[in-house]
Amino acid sequence: MNHIKLAVIGGGSSQWMMGLMRDVYLIDRIEGGEIALVDPKTTEVNAVAAMLRTFNGQRNKSFDIRVVEDRREALAKADFVMTTFSPGSMDSFYHDLEIPLKYGIFQPVSMTVGPCGISAAIRTVPVAHEIVQEMEELCPDATLLNVTNPMSCVTRAFNLAAVNVRVVGMCHESHMLGGFLHRIFPELKCPPDMNVTEYLYRWLPAMEFDFTLAGVNHFVWLTRATLNGEDVIPKIRAFARTHEDTRAADAPYSATDNYNAVKLELCRTFGYLPTVGDRHLVEFWPSLCNARNGFARGLGVIKTTVEERRHRCDKSLLEIERIAAGEKEMDWKRSGEEMTLIMETILGGEETTAILNLPNRGQITNVPRDSVVETLAQVTKDGITPVPSGELPGPIGSLARLHIDIHEMTVKAALEGDRDLLVQAISLDPLTAGASFNEIGTLTDELLLANKEWLPRFFKS
Repeated sequence: MNHIKLAVIGGGSSQWMMGLMRDVYLIDRIEGGEIALVDPKTTEVNAVAAMLRTFNGQRNKSFDIRVVEDRREALAKADFVMTTFSPGSMDSFYHDLEIPLKYGIFQPVSMTVGPCGISAAIRTVPVAHEIVQEMEELCPDATLLNVTNPMSCVTRAFNLAAVNVRVVGMCHESHMLGGFLHRIFPELKCPPDMNVTEYLYRWLPAMEFDFTLAGVNHFVWLTRATLNGEDVIPKIRAFARTHEDTRAADAPYSATDNYNAVKLELCRTFGYLPTVGDRHLVEFWPSLCNARNGFARGLGVIKTTVEERRHRCDKSLLEIERIAAGEKEMDWKRSGEEMTLIMETILGGEETTAILNLPNRGQITNVPRDSVVETLAQVTKDGITPVPSGELPGPIGSLARLHIDIHEMTVKAALEGDRDLLVQAISLDPLTAGASFNEIGTLTDELLLANKEWLPRFFKS
């Protein structure tokens, strides 16, 4: 049995910690050790700590649970580091999301691309870079497991500082493929109660469904698919031509449901199926989220407001507190996140496949080397190897390369505190089309000033 030290940067995340920590406690080969939680949100991080102490008793584990103010202390001699942090949390995110609205820029999710995603990135990238610099000194053999958004920029910043530290970025958005395939291939319907990762990486191959996923975070595509040796991309295209969406006739609109209207529209146009949800996809094309289509409402996409997100966090915190107090029973069912699959494999468990954000070492052949891309990868106790994925087809590759250029500019601007480069990055992003070009500098400055507290590099004295 293993004893590990796990440091969690953002350990007060009410959205992430219940599911991720439940998965950690379900790893049989880990008996205990230390879990160090770092988060400025005192109420939330102490609630999470209390929940984990309750987990110790329920799962017969021996973790020493510590809330640590000094990040370096938490990182020292860590075996694994989880990152779920967001500088400024909902206060800064409110500015990211609401200020661009004044300039005609509407984003339903706002944590990937566009002025909203870029604003979030410049707050987060410097912290990410500093974390790995500290890890190289304090725990160079550790594995960093990141779910922090904006995924591409943050994972790129981690890797810029990494020499020995192994960095892995994870996103569950492409798991939606598991809920879509059976619409085209009924024989591939997920068996009841099967975990999504078990379905994608073990059951589908056993059913002779072989596939390749490739792209950048929240812009990932099914570029190859065979069933029993037959190329089934033509069948997917045929389905897209005969289906506008997959919404039931009597289903009410929901901000978090995906009706696949955007996915199918893009498949009809470009010939390949995106694997992520419509809410993220529309943020890559102004023509999918503008006044003509009700800012994507006509495609079944509804904006998630900061108020809704705050309510969701408050609700999750209450649930954590009730579990900690023994007032609510914990559902000990794996979340389906890939983070603990990787931990378990590194600790000597069974090899696994995963969908990971990693530096491009040639797994996608027509995008820049070292840029962060999202593909399938094979994970063993000895390392992580991306699955060769070939080219991103035609215009899909073109748009991915544009966003990779924007990611690079954003990361450089964030690390150097370069306002002019930041203006250029925002100007290049397609979603900025909602604003007038001569307003982009003003928009940038308003975002910088609103989030000044979390942007010291842009306000050097």
